Amino acid sequence: MKDKQRLGQLKNLVMLASADENVTDSEMAVLIAVASREDITPEEFNKVMDDPDSVKIELPEDEETKLAYLRDMVAMMMIDGELDEHEMAICKLYAMALGYRGSIVDGMIAGVIDMLDAQEAATDE
Repeated sequence: MKDKQRLGQLKNLVMLASADENVTDSEMAVLIAVASREDITPEEFNKVMDDPDSVKIELPEDEETKLAYLRDMVAMMMIDGELDEHEMAICKLYAMALGYRGSIVDGMIAGVIDMLDAQEAATDE
């Protein structure tokens, strides 16, 4: 089951990254980092990249993994510095599939923006 969860997470991220039909270098870096964290082999990575539809998604059940996977999705959505409505809708649907309200995504985005603003303010001083 864990294999299906981790490959499903990579599939979700690949689909989100390719929603605009262009996977950027920064999006690829996130995909590689998640694959490394999830112990996804290069062969598995290439399979998901080449044919995401071949992977069935198994949602995690524990809260820690759910939140980590949702944070991955929000990070992927925000990596290009733009908040695309289509990507936002995907993240909110994923949040609801995990058992959360879609508004949790808004809270995560606000948290990232607040953190970036605080970092910018600290470097300006």
